[in-house]
Amino acid sequence: MYSERISPYLNVFRIPYLPLEGGENALVNIYLIIDEELVLIDIGPWKEDLIDTLSLSLAQLGFSIRDISKIIYTHAHPDHMGGSGQLEGSLSHSIYCEAQKHVEQYGQYVSLLKSLCKESFFEHLYLYPEEKENYSKVLEIIWRPTFGEIKIDHMLHDGEIIDTGKLKFEVVFTPGHSPWDISLWEEEEAILFSGDFLLEKSTTLTGGLNGFGSDLNSYKSSLEKIEKYLAKARYIFPSHGSPIEYGTKLARDFLRIIKWKESRILRKLSIKRCSLIELAELFSLSRNPVVFVRQLGTLLTYVEKLEKEGKILRLQDSGEILFTLK
Repeated sequence: MYSERISPYLNVFRIPYLPLEGGENALVNIYLIIDEELVLIDIGPWKEDLIDTLSLSLAQLGFSIRDISKIIYTHAHPDHMGGSGQLEGSLSHSIYCEAQKHVEQYGQYVSLLKSLCKESFFEHLYLYPEEKENYSKVLEIIWRPTFGEIKIDHMLHDGEIIDTGKLKFEVVFTPGHSPWDISLWEEEEAILFSGDFLLEKSTTLTGGLNGFGSDLNSYKSSLEKIEKYLAKARYIFPSHGSPIEYGTKLARDFLRIIKWKESRILRKLSIKRCSLIELAELFSLSRNPVVFVRQLGTLLTYVEKLEKEGKILRLQDSGEILFTLK
């Protein structure tokens, strides 16, 4: 775990959670608000040593886990919420209201997501056994723990204000990456905590997963909604990567990327029928298993949107799923 004091009221902890090439690890950011209340934004992934390393990092700042009053979850994915079952004590757990009934039995929720991923993607990897095996290995790392419960003490609503003392955070409902994403806006400091909704190079997507995954139309609407906050924001603090300074054009850039990707998919399908893997090759398909899983999830989210709009059709040919223009 890497700890960095960003300002008198903010500390970031960066937690390794996924192995990448070259011995490096993907990192997830959790943030400590240091005010009259101590508040964590997300808790990070399940790790055997999570509580010990977090306790040590907090002690170096002069605090303990017992000093934290609440955790606010930007969304329910395991790299942001998975460590919650390891926490003990009286701190409260807050998440967007519609998520509560799904995530309190957290292990069951994660098991469902893992199962939905297999159902959604294995049919597209029918003729790609090596890719299917790599996908399965990454799933086992990402979607855990498949046990545990989390009592949600407070259900958040769009526009709600969370008062920590001197700082006041507005809850902004920004679904798309997941069904229940929130961002947190602090007006006086002009800072936005964006979870996975806004990353430096656009968010990752998972495919629809029967309503438990990503939705591109929701994401586009959230990008339009967040623009007024980005116009004022000095810093955006995402859950992965570095802080983004003055992201005024971020939403418009991402909206352009969406339009560009859709046009490339439609152009390719105007030439020939394609599998999901063939469409993924339009965007420099990675051989790194972790990146491959992310790319495939993002592409399926696009394809599902175009299917719903009646622009493309899904066919099956000798066990392989292909897409074509309607």
